[in-house]
Amino acid sequence: MKTRTLGTDLSVSAVGLGCMGFSHAYGAPTGRSEAVRAIRAALDLGYTLFDTAETYGTAADPHENETLVGEALKAVRNRVQTATKFGIRFDETSTAVNKPLIPDARPESIRASVEGSLRRLGTDHIEAWIQETVTE
Repeated sequence: MKTRTLGTDLSVSAVGLGCMGFSHAYGAPTGRSEAVRAIRAALDLGYTLFDTAETYGTAADPHENETLVGEALKAVRNRVQTATKFGIRFDETSTAVNKPLIPDARPESIRASVEGSLRRLGTDHIEAWIQETVTE
């Protein structure tokens, strides 16, 4: 697989795997073992960049996707790059099926977000940490 350089020195696979669909937004979540197999198959094909976000999850676990990605990549963490996102959260007080998004980039939220992402991904670093925005 070809690589690309992000910024000045972050080398990543030219194609990354967006992991959102394993647990969020496109119907029923993929079974955990099937999702882990798919992530590891992408690694075998040469993917090194895996994208997730703290809000890609289920109603039962809004952070499910980061935990899934962390589990799938734990044994190869030194060979891959993770990208995850922060800065929005769901309005859990809403009764809507698709809960509204609330932008939240207060300093205390940012700290809690990065600490949570690091814990869920099972790592001590995140290569690309991206602030999400809400568009209407």
